[in-house]
Amino acid sequence: MKANEKFLVNGALVQNGDKRGQIHLPDSSVNVLRISDCLHPDEINTPVRHAYYQAQLILSGDAPDENSGQELINSLTTLEKIFEKTAVSEKLSKAKASAQAGRFYSVLCSLKHVFVAERQLLTPPNQDEMPEMAAAS
Repeated sequence: MKANEKFLVNGALVQNGDKRGQIHLPDSSVNVLRISDCLHPDEINTPVRHAYYQAQLILSGDAPDENSGQELINSLTTLEKIFEKTAVSEKLSKAKASAQAGRFYSVLCSLKHVFVAERQLLTPPNQDEMPEMAAAS
């Protein structure tokens, strides 16, 4: 943990001291989420970010109900189909397997790699890169 880094432990906000430190939690049922890994609700504007946020809510203890884990798995299944046979399909499969195993921080780590691919998919091509399209208009 970085000096003064903030993180959530089972939904409680904690801040590290002035020096770099470590936390050791022998109980695997404790959820730890660094604030630097969190998305703000205003940033949830794509399907991948929505799935990431679902995992984040589960980790922070703010998930709306007990079906949140299954809803996340359903979202990841849909994303797997959308990104099938792409460079990030393996990351999505790993995220889904992690969600099924209840390892939601691993879901976040895997989904971070998908953000760039999703952005590229959702960004319209630049007209300068497609001169034949501009000439045809």
